[in-house]
Amino acid sequence: MPFARSLPALAVSLALHCSLSLVPRAIGLLERALGLDVPASETVAMTGSSLETDAPTPDRAASASAPDSEIEVESSLDPLPEAPPAVPAVTPESESASAALPPKAPPVARPATTQPRRSSPKPRAASAPRAPSAPAAGSVSAPGAPAAGTFGAEGLAPGVRRLGYAFTRAIPVATPADPSWRELPPGLVGTIRIQLAVDDDGRLGKLELWQARPGEPPPPAALLRMVERTLLLLRAGQFALSGSNRAGRERLTIEVHLRDESADDEPTQEVVQKKFDGAAPGHPGKAFFRYGTGRVFEAKVTTTPAPN
Repeated sequence: MPFARSLPALAVSLALHCSLSLVPRAIGLLERALGLDVPASETVAMTGSSLETDAPTPDRAASASAPDSEIEVESSLDPLPEAPPAVPAVTPESESASAALPPKAPPVARPATTQPRRSSPKPRAASAPRAPSAPAAGSVSAPGAPAAGTFGAEGLAPGVRRLGYAFTRAIPVATPADPSWRELPPGLVGTIRIQLAVDDDGRLGKLELWQARPGEPPPPAALLRMVERTLLLLRAGQFALSGSNRAGRERLTIEVHLRDESADDEPTQEVVQKKFDGAAPGHPGKAFFRYGTGRVFEAKVTTTPAPN
C-alpha cells in the first residue's frame, strides 16, 4: 500500500527533526558546563512564539539604573490613608490598673430653660347693675313681685301665690274686655270692698261685700263686673293670705279712676299697654292699662286682714 511504503521515510524525517531541535540545547548545556561566556551583543531568539525581543544591552541597562532624583513622577492619585492606630491589647496588669483609678464623675446636667411666667390678668372692675327697662306696649310688668312657686322665707308651696299680689296682677288681664271703661266719663268711678276666704288647701271661698261704715252706697255695676271677671281667672289657683300662711279671710279695697290722654297716631280700641304693682300688707298695689284712643284705667288695691 502507498501508506506503508512511506512509513520508513516518515520515521527518518522525524528523527532528523528531533536531532536538529536537540542540538542547540545540547550545545548550550555544554558551553555552560565548560564556563564559556556568550557575547552580550548576540541576539537570543525565543522559540515557540513569533515575537522576538532583544536582550538588554549596556546602554539600556545604564538608563534603567538612573537615580530617582532625575525622574519626575506626576500622579493624580490621592495618598493612601494612614492606618488606624493599633488598639493595645488588654492584659491582666492593665485591667488591675484601670480598676484602681477613681470612677469618673457623671456629666453635669444643664438646667432646663424655663419660660417666664405670665403675669395674671388684673381683675376687672365690677360693672354697674343695669337699670330695668321700661315695660313695652302691651306687656304686663311686675315691679317687686315675689317669685311664685318656690319655697323660701315665706314658706309657700310650689304654685301658691299671695292673694293681694295675685288679685292686682289679674285686673289688667281680665278687665279691658268690658266696654264700660271706654264709655264712662273720666274721673273717679267708685270704690268696692270685698272679702275672700282661703281654706287649708289654698282655694278661694265665696265672694262677700263689706262696708266701711253703715249706710254706704253699693258699688257701681262696672266695679262688680271687674271683681267677678278677675275672680274667674283666680278660681283654679291656690293662694295664701297676704300676711299669713294659715287659712283665713282677707279684705281688699279697690278704687278705680279713669282719665283721657292723647291718642296714638292710629287710634284703636285695643289695649296697647298693661302693667301692675302687686299689693302687700302696708303696700298698696296698682293695676294699669291703656287703650289706643288714650283712655287710661287705674285701680288702687289695698289689702287688710279680716277681723275674726
